Amino acid sequence: MVDHVQESRFLGCRKLIGARYFNKAYGAAAGPLNATFYSPRDHDGHGSHTLSTAAGNFVPGASILGHANGTAKGGSPRARVATYKVCWPRTFRGECFDADILAAFDAAIHDGVDVLSLSLGGRPSAYFENSLDIGAFHAVKKGITVVCSAGNSGPNNSTVTNVAPWILTVGASTFGSGFPRRCRLRQQESHGRLHALPFHLHRSIHVHHASTPTLPLQGKSLSEALTGKKLYPLINSKEANHGNASKEKA
Repeated sequence: MVDHVQESRFLGCRKLIGARYFNKAYGAAAGPLNATFYSPRDHDGHGSHTLSTAAGNFVPGASILGHANGTAKGGSPRARVATYKVCWPRTFRGECFDADILAAFDAAIHDGVDVLSLSLGGRPSAYFENSLDIGAFHAVKKGITVVCSAGNSGPNNSTVTNVAPWILTVGASTFGSGFPRRCRLRQQESHGRLHALPFHLHRSIHVHHASTPTLPLQGKSLSEALTGKKLYPLINSKEANHGNASKEKA
């Protein structure tokens, strides 16, 4: 059931038993793709990430830089999986087209899948105008459970997507676990629950995706040379201002 794939390594895989891609609508609107993209493989790892979250096999020895060592697994580690790729490099016309999404739904229904997991979505819209809602409705009528992501636009109001009543909508949450480390600042004083991951301070910090990257902050914590091999007290960032700068500007 591997369509348009010529690499033999897909054959005989007991976890990934199907792989298809759909891009006719994308090609008609955005132009032909580079031939290297004609594959059900994901381009940036998103598909592999979400597929492993849903049904990834048991992976012993997983950890975060040596912390929280254990066995990682997906929600249904014994399940077989098939991938249906419908999203492509973003253009001004979009990246996931309705016709391709509906074609993938039809193929999955025909293939007889038990569960459909979709990690994509757009802005909230009327059910009869949304290709995911329409395709999911037909899948549910055939006895297929459809699970969709709640979107990445939260936590603002009215940002949840894929909320049709026939869809199982899943959103991210938090958990109470932590990786505490003890940091001894003085001979008789220690603090717990500090971040366990190592990081390095640099004199030059590059700001990415900031809402106000040109904000004229006037702190001095990293702008002046500090004596090495000396313990410095933990202070609030507002206290690290220059002598002629207010706490607000720091």
